[in-house]
Amino acid sequence: MAVYSGWLAAALVPLAALVPLVIRLRRGKRAAPTEPSVRLHVVVGLVVAAASFVHTLLAVVALGSPQAIAAGELALAMGALAFLVLLSHTGLGLQLRQPKLRRRAAKRRQHVFTAILITVSIGLHAGLLLEAGP
Repeated sequence: MAVYSGWLAAALVPLAALVPLVIRLRRGKRAAPTEPSVRLHVVVGLVVAAASFVHTLLAVVALGSPQAIAAGELALAMGALAFLVLLSHTGLGLQLRQPKLRRRAAKRRQHVFTAILITVSIGLHAGLLLEAGP
């Protein structure tokens, strides 16, 4: 079950990222924090966080599986990093919903940086697990 929940969570990440990117490309500017598109991004992001939490719980149960053992500690560390950074990313995103947020530009850069870090760590996590085999 951990494999399926992991792929589901990983598939939702680009979906969450596409919402603000499409808005930015269509309009040529960012969406305001109160716009419906931002709410959609938040909802999809919270679904990603929930799916990641479920995957983490299922992965803990599967830690003794041959694939987890064969993948090694680095694969598990990348998964843990992705999950912890996702929690930080979610917190930053929820802060960005406040219309009168101070230091919005800095928070937005942190939000983008954590998104990139999540993507890289998920890629490494999945790649190392796939390399270890079934």
